[in-house]
Amino acid sequence: MTTAMTALYSEPTFLHDLKLVVLAELEIAGRPEQSAGVPLDELLFERVDADRYELGLHGLLDAVVALERS
Repeated sequence: MTTAMTALYSEPTFLHDLKLVVLAELEIAGRPEQSAGVPLDELLFERVDADRYELGLHGLLDAVVALERS
């Protein structure tokens, strides 16, 4: 990997981008009735799966924030 590519994909940039993606997913998961007209309950098999997905997103967000602070 070249120096320019390394700088392009630096850890802070990657973490920031990942954080934005997780926040966007949480926005969708938090309002399932607005996710392209298909409720999250229908996208996933059961409400329990939807709850687990949202909980996992929160855990991922917490991990990204912790890495950003270190």
